[in-house]
Amino acid sequence: MIRVTIWNENLHEQQQEEVRAIYPKGIHECIAEFLSKDKNLWLRTATLSEPEHGLTEKVLSETDVLIYWGHMAHEAFSDEVAQRVQKHVLQGMGLIALHAAHLSKLMRLLMGTSMTLRWKHGDRERLFVTAPSHPIAQGIPPQLDIPMEEMYGEYFDIPKPDDVVFTGWFAGGEVFRSGCTFQRGLGRIFYFQPGHEEYPIYHIPEIQQILANAVNWCAAVKRQLRPLACTAVKATLEEEYQNPMKLSVFYDHITQAAAQSAGRYSVEEILSRCSDAGIRGIDIEYSQLAEDLDRICEALRYHYMEVASIYQMLDFRDHDFMSRAKEQLELADRLGVKRILLVPGFLERDEAKALHSVSADYDAVGQFMEQNLCIQTMKAALTELVQYAKPLGVEVTLEDFDNAGAPYSRMNELLWFMRNVPGLRCTFDMGNFAFGYENVMDAYELLKNYIVHVHCKDRGSEGSGLQSVPTGSGYIPIGQLVRKLKAAGYRGYLSIEHFGELDQMAGIEQSAHYLKSILEHV
Repeated sequence: MIRVTIWNENLHEQQQEEVRAIYPKGIHECIAEFLSKDKNLWLRTATLSEPEHGLTEKVLSETDVLIYWGHMAHEAFSDEVAQRVQKHVLQGMGLIALHAAHLSKLMRLLMGTSMTLRWKHGDRERLFVTAPSHPIAQGIPPQLDIPMEEMYGEYFDIPKPDDVVFTGWFAGGEVFRSGCTFQRGLGRIFYFQPGHEEYPIYHIPEIQQILANAVNWCAAVKRQLRPLACTAVKATLEEEYQNPMKLSVFYDHITQAAAQSAGRYSVEEILSRCSDAGIRGIDIEYSQLAEDLDRICEALRYHYMEVASIYQMLDFRDHDFMSRAKEQLELADRLGVKRILLVPGFLERDEAKALHSVSADYDAVGQFMEQNLCIQTMKAALTELVQYAKPLGVEVTLEDFDNAGAPYSRMNELLWFMRNVPGLRCTFDMGNFAFGYENVMDAYELLKNYIVHVHCKDRGSEGSGLQSVPTGSGYIPIGQLVRKLKAAGYRGYLSIEHFGELDQMAGIEQSAHYLKSILEHV
């Protein structure tokens, strides 16, 4: 859906009977009416007389393309609003400037020239397509005759256009660059000359098609949600080469840290602190990422971070299991994320108990797996997903998930899946083998050839000994494992994970400091 705001002074229509006869509801409503035929467009209108000319920060932030018609009241347009619109264009909002909008404050700000030209009332215009391959010219005949139009002629004081899509020739011999495209910042701009208020220009079908094409062309750029700014390089190439292991943190911890601050810090500010602490990635749940994709990705880019892994909890019994997992893979491919984590479901309590009772014996585990219908269904689904992911360059991973129903929570269970689903890889959670009372060092030796992602979960000795604590403050031998990973040539992420921490921001910074100190000495 493309969000379009159509702006018009709406003064000629109010003050001149002959203009009102052509556009009884205003030029803006005429344009909105023919654009409304495209169901992919969401339309709103705004006029000069509205507060802030109808172009508030909220309106502009919800606009993908602004269509701007101005003529007699350029100086009445607020400087502040003109600068606001300019900012949004630089951040990626498309702009279509119509007719006399060339002399608006907005266009003079964006173009940096006087925008002056020659003009006279009433002349026949022949509009030539001079860039026939341009998307704006699609479906438009090579030449279009406009019976009567206000003549605009050269010299037109504009910067060199990216393309001159249309060139106008007038009966009096004047010529004009009538349809020009520009790029300013991230925003695409189309200036289109035909559209004098005294003539029914916007009732001409070909003119309507040109504007519809222009909306789609201008909207092709993804909006940047923040002002463009200089950002510091957080790590040099040499530093990354020397320390190929990078730090990540669960995005859930970031949002929880913001919530725990009771309004003192936004998610954006927590991300900034994570970046300053040397964290370069996030592990994020699929639906959370998909629901707020643009904002999250832009914030990550701004803070020199990326998505390290996308995880999702599914149930292999659900009818939409495969489609949801494939959507997860496709999103990873789109973002350049190299691995995903699936938690593909659980066994019934008695089945899981029977499996875990033999989990110390790999052969016994294998025998159980081969005879269990649920496990075989899970295996077939994972096999299909690994094959689907292969041409995308994305690795599907399984972890030692700390749930009694998970048939992959113990080292031999996880190993069975690695060996029996070709291409399946391991997200190695350092703290979860404690859930099955297994030695994490033994688990590492068993699974090391399959590890492509690591969760640095530490456990405290309080209570049952399963409480998650900041990395380095518990009994899990994190340092030894990181050294082994380094020696084995591991080049992936070390993800900070401590769900349930009462002070997530302090925990994140403490964990990052500990892991960085380990990496500096391995």
